[in-house]
Amino acid sequence: MAGINRIAGEQEHATGARAFGLMFALVVLLVLGVNAVAIRLSPVSERTFDGRTVATKWALASAGAPAGGVVVIGDSSGNFAVETTVLEERLGVGARNYCTYGRFLNLGAGWFLDHALKDADAPPAVVLVVMGSRTFALEADGFTFASIPAAFGGWSERIPYVGLPAAEVLQFAAARLFPLYAQHRSFEGGIRKGLWHIDGSRLPIGPGGTSVLPRAYPKGVAPFAEKVLGEIAAMGDGPIPSVRDRAAMKGLVQAAEERGFDLVFVDGPVWEGLADREEHRAFLAKIHGFMDEICEGSERAQRLPGGLQVFPREVMENPFHLTGAAAGVYSAELTDRLRELGLPR
Repeated sequence: MAGINRIAGEQEHATGARAFGLMFALVVLLVLGVNAVAIRLSPVSERTFDGRTVATKWALASAGAPAGGVVVIGDSSGNFAVETTVLEERLGVGARNYCTYGRFLNLGAGWFLDHALKDADAPPAVVLVVMGSRTFALEADGFTFASIPAAFGGWSERIPYVGLPAAEVLQFAAARLFPLYAQHRSFEGGIRKGLWHIDGSRLPIGPGGTSVLPRAYPKGVAPFAEKVLGEIAAMGDGPIPSVRDRAAMKGLVQAAEERGFDLVFVDGPVWEGLADREEHRAFLAKIHGFMDEICEGSERAQRLPGGLQVFPREVMENPFHLTGAAAGVYSAELTDRLRELGLPR
């Protein structure tokens, strides 16, 4: 058999365990080094509107909850709907809106509350948990929770006292150590499309934490509602709310009892067309039933009475997001109902 032709000067070298180990170590150091540089750049998620919202709300919570005031945690429906200036004017106390996104569920929302209470001089008088119905049909993993700037570990000591399973702890760690892997789409957008900076004026966040939607998108409301109904149907025969949400909501009630603030579960705004659908009403009835169950007998927790606040699509960006003027209407009604309950005390 003819020999293999080699390029002039090419030589073969034996590879021992030491050389292989050195090469492996160099590769690991290279990967860790590149990711360390990536971490130092920002976290890159802050270069998106979603990441900017999370980072802004976390920084706001870092200043501490307003003593004797009103704190709002929850999803994006509350982020756009609960106007802190309206709460402050009508209730006469300070107010902060730490709402972010539904994908963090009640567990992630509770982490913002936990962070705000750490450096607070005294607890707030009222904590509102504002959630749209869609949030209760969502799921999350360790990668999702890692985009909240909470410290690694201490899950069960953090409101709402719910631990993460081992698989999600690993995902959380991987997301923090290897942002090029966990946030590759953001980096790709920054490198290929120049999306390293965003225009914050396009989606302003007020000093109290309320985000303002500048315009409605009526055409997208009904199609999005159908998507939500599909997500609800996909839950099948599982518990509603989910096991994770149930544990987190119980933890929030426990925190209210232990730390001396009033906790109120509040329905976010919803498009009137979705509110009328039988599937949606049945889904929400199960959620409300569980809320009433865990609040029963508690002196500090309750569900806000009065039914849904519904709105036409002309003032909405999707079935749960209100534009600025409509948010003022929602917030004014919210304060009226709180005062009927005698809150803040």
